[in-house]
Amino acid sequence: MTQQPVAVVHLTAPAARVITTELRTADHTTETGGILLGHHTRDTVTVHHAGTPGPAAVRTPTYFLRDLVHAQALADAAFAADSSVWVGEWHTHPTGRPVPSARDTATYRDLLDDPELGFHSVIAVVFAPRQGRWTGAAWTCHGRRVAPVELTISPVDGPR
Repeated sequence: MTQQPVAVVHLTAPAARVITTELRTADHTTETGGILLGHHTRDTVTVHHAGTPGPAAVRTPTYFLRDLVHAQALADAAFAADSSVWVGEWHTHPTGRPVPSARDTATYRDLLDDPELGFHSVIAVVFAPRQGRWTGAAWTCHGRRVAPVELTISPVDGPR
């Protein structure tokens, strides 16, 4: 069965909590990020787990490369917990806008072109500072096209 194109990326509260904690505590002069794990159902990707960069991540003001060993451990744990699979990545642009760069787009296309990964689409959530706060935008890369999609986020703090 062919999946529908992605129209919505939804971050669950646990995934949003990981990202907001990283955004609050990270060095804001360099990029940071992590993998996104979840499920693609109809036109929505629901992200149940978000990764942190990991101890061996490469972080510069204009580049981020996740710690692959760290990411694989999270992917294994998420799959065991609820069958979540790698759906994409999140990262920051500390001095830019929440829009994928040319390097980001090339990376997403490389992921799509790798038959071992089996991606139908790659999801990206990019965060950038705006008026003292982090603003996020979601993107999907499908085929050769990168397009914005709706981003919804479950409340991080609320009744437990």
